[in-house]
This record gives sequence, C-alpha cells and structure tokens, in this order.
Amino acid sequence: MTLVSGFSRTTDEDSDIKNGFYRTLKYVIRAAPRHDIMCVLGDFDAKVGDDTQYAPSVIGRYGVVAKKKVSKEAKQYKWIKTEPEPRNITWKGSMPHYDEVQTPLDLFRMFITKDILSNIVDQTNLNAMRKKNLALKLSLEELRRFLGVQMLMSILKLPAIRMYWENGIRYSPVADTMSRDRFNSLRSFFHICDDTLMIPKGEVGHDKLFKIRRLYDAFRENLKKTDPEEIQSIDEQMIPFKGTIGFRQYLKDKPHSWGVKVFTRAGISGIVYDIEIYTGKGAVEISELGQGTDVVLRLVENLPRFMNFKLFFDNFYTGIDLIHKLRVEYGIESCGTIRSNRMRGAVLDTDANMKKKGRGSVDFRFERHSEVSVVKWYDNKPVHLASSYCAVTPIDKCQRWDGSTRKYVEVDRPRIVRDYNKSMGGVDLADMFLELYRTDIRSKKWYMRIV
Repeated sequence: MTLVSGFSRTTDEDSDIKNGFYRTLKYVIRAAPRHDIMCVLGDFDAKVGDDTQYAPSVIGRYGVVAKKKVSKEAKQYKWIKTEPEPRNITWKGSMPHYDEVQTPLDLFRMFITKDILSNIVDQTNLNAMRKKNLALKLSLEELRRFLGVQMLMSILKLPAIRMYWENGIRYSPVADTMSRDRFNSLRSFFHICDDTLMIPKGEVGHDKLFKIRRLYDAFRENLKKTDPEEIQSIDEQMIPFKGTIGFRQYLKDKPHSWGVKVFTRAGISGIVYDIEIYTGKGAVEISELGQGTDVVLRLVENLPRFMNFKLFFDNFYTGIDLIHKLRVEYGIESCGTIRSNRMRGAVLDTDANMKKKGRGSVDFRFERHSEVSVVKWYDNKPVHLASSYCAVTPIDKCQRWDGSTRKYVEVDRPRIVRDYNKSMGGVDLADMFLELYRTDIRSKKWYMRIV
C-alpha cells in the first residue's frame, strides 16, 4: 500500500489509474498554494524484495518530495557533505630552459620537418604527372618559398589572390618570390599521399583522413617534442569549411560554426600539445565510459604519469568515473563542469532554494572512495562542477553585473569556479592565435583547408 497525503491505493493497479492519480495530486497542490505539501511518493512499479536504492529529489513548485531511482553505477558512490582533505598536488615537472631564443623558423622546422616536406615534393610532382602528364619539377627549396608566400598572405590579407601581383597594389615580398601562374599551379597539384593506395569508401580499412594521413601523423608525433606545462585544457576547435565532406560538423557556439571538428589539448599559454580530428560517428569504437571520456584518455596518453598535471574540460567530457580514473591511473588532477545527470547519485540543493538564497550560494558533496568533489554554485543560473583536487574553500569575491540595481556587485565564488574560469581558456587562446594568421584562400579541397 502506498500512502500519499491521505490518499491510498494498491501498487498493482494499471498505468491509467496511476496517471490519473498524478493528475489528482496536481489539482490538490494547486488548491493549496499557501502551504508546502510534503509527501513521499512510492515507486509504483516496485516489487516485493526489490533492493533498488532511492535518493530523495524535489519536484513541483510546492516542494513535493519524490523518491527517484539511483542507477546501479551510482550505488558504489557514498556522498557526504564535507570538503576533501588537503593533499600534496604540487607539480613535479619543470618548464624547459633554452640557452638560445628560438626563432619562428626554428619552431617551424621542429614541427614541419625536412622529411615531411620531401614527401610533399614527391607526391605533388607525382600528382601533376598523373593528372596532366606535366613535369612540375617542384624542388624542396621552391616548396619552402611556396609555403612562405602562403604565410605572408595570412598576414597581409587581400580580397583576391591575383591582387598580390596586380600593378597598382603589387606586393613585392610575394610577387618577387614566385609568379602568379606558378603559385596557382602548385596549389592545384599540391598533394600529400599517393591516391592509388587509398582503400575505396565502403570497404574495410577505408581511412577518411587518407589524403592528409602522413602529414597528420607526423605532425602529432612532432607535437610531443614540446615540454608540457602544468595547467592544460581539452576542448574543441573548428577548421572552417563549408564544402562537401562526410565529417563536416556544426557547432553553433564557435566563431566558425561549420567545418572540421578537432579535439585539442592545449596549455594555458595557448601552446597545442596534441590534436585529434573527429571523422564522424562510428569512426572510433566507443567504450562504456562514453565518447567524451575516450577522447580525454587518448589525448593524455603521451603525458608523463603521476606528475600532478592539472587538466580542465567542459561538460561534454566530464564524468565522475573519468576524474577518478585520471587521478588513480595517470596521476592527473582534473576539474570541469558536469551535467546534472552524470552526478552518480550526488544530491545537491534545488535550483529554487538556491535562487532564494541569492547569487553566490553554494552546495557541495564529497565521495571518499574516489576522492571526487561535486559543487553546485548559483550565479545567474546554477552550474555544476566536479574535481579531484579542489572544492569550495577558499572562497573569494568576483564582480557580477546586477540588472536590478544597474551596477556591479560582489558575489561569493568557490575555489573550483575560480580555478576553472582561470585555466579553461587554453584552447580558445590557441584558436585566437590561429585566427590571426589564418589563410583565407578558398578551396573546394577539404584537405587544403586543414593543411
């Protein structure tokens, strides 16, 4: 027998009566708007001997408390309202020291090696011979000049390529380095891989990134040469492209909404340490931990273990299991915003109660086994965060605009929010640097936009 505010009914009635009961309860609540109606709703589908655990949650405008199922995965987590005990999370690495200042050319040669350029020379000459029976005679030195011209065009941008060679606005550093027709010819035949070796689409082993595979793999390998810094973040980048391609994506919140999505790990300084191009659903097998977790684990695979790196990511990636796994198996402390349905049974204060308390109100829980903290902070709206190394204290102040008083006010801010806001922008900073020097030459070839 289930009792709710004086009403009773057996638990084996059909679903129609069950729905009717909820409608009746709604009318009862509306009839008593000045009173808090507190009642416990039983699980109508519960069976005798069912050992399912439940957690309280608040539903409805008037504080009607219901019992909600807790997933089996959440049973292993026991949340308590306390702060994590202090641990030594000092970074064990060190920033590199260079005896000589590296020039931009030195850095370019570190990532784009002579082997990469030699392969492009060979494949470009081969492509010209196959398509037009043309002896292009591209040399390594001429390829370097061609790439240099592309970089100059990214700094001094003109509406059309031909304008760099036109008589009224001729730009000597470009026009004196290479003729217009030669430049267009090299762009037309530019190639990285031998197309005859590509496995056709639809067959086993087809590689969507075949046309850039050798450059892509070599570039990722060369990124490992850079000594990683302590604070890093993982986020998405977009390579703008609106042409036809099987893995083109749309992200509305990015400056370039359409294009090729790239998962990126970058430092707080904006230096990129690893990338992974997303080639669409089904390209990579997804584990039971989820796509976001898999991406993070692949991108941190090359980081030195147990050095106490600090890693930040948004709610696409964050999960309690991921944070625990990073700390235990990789020695990486992490922090990120988290979706409310990934909280693994952690029950925090309701949105309505926190709104009454005002901006800056906070609630938190800690799980001793996994050593993960979850925090809910109310600003203009509630935000959930999770971390393996920080929670609420120390609390500082931040300034927020108050629309009612039309002035800035000070709001309490937990440490986890401060650290996240301060450290999450590495990929966005790298995006800004790329945008400053992006080559705006249009091309129907998707791989030319990536290169």
